[in-house]
Amino acid sequence: MKKGFTLIELLAVLAIMAIAGAASIALFSSGDDITDKNELENTYIEIQNAAVVFVDLNNAWLNSFTFSNEIYVKLAEMQGTNIVSRKLINPVTKEGFPSDLLVKIFKTSLNGKEYVDTCIVYNENGHTNCIADSRGKSCECSEISPCCKN
Repeated sequence: MKKGFTLIELLAVLAIMAIAGAASIALFSSGDDITDKNELENTYIEIQNAAVVFVDLNNAWLNSFTFSNEIYVKLAEMQGTNIVSRKLINPVTKEGFPSDLLVKIFKTSLNGKEYVDTCIVYNENGHTNCIADSRGKSCECSEISPCCKN
């Protein structure tokens, strides 16, 4: 009767464990990417909600919005009044958000009813580029998208 394992049996077990380990690392790392993306979307939503509160608390901004039907609030202004943290970090890039990001607050209509919507944009060479819509999802600038209409 034989005692112990042969070298081939031990190597086979080690190979199986290595394959299982590599597969689990790949599985868990892709889960982190999804979590970071969801966290980024939630951060975009929080920034936009903070902008609406910022405008609501400031009569000059509110009057300007009432007159023009759209306004742009800089992230830096909200950070300066502590409505938004100055240490806000992008969970995907692990870097701070640029302070020149803008939250566009605008009036729009759907099925004949007016409502206020928001999006995050930045200006580059006089052209408005959309970053995230009011749900925190990435958006594209187009004639159809009210977010980037000027």
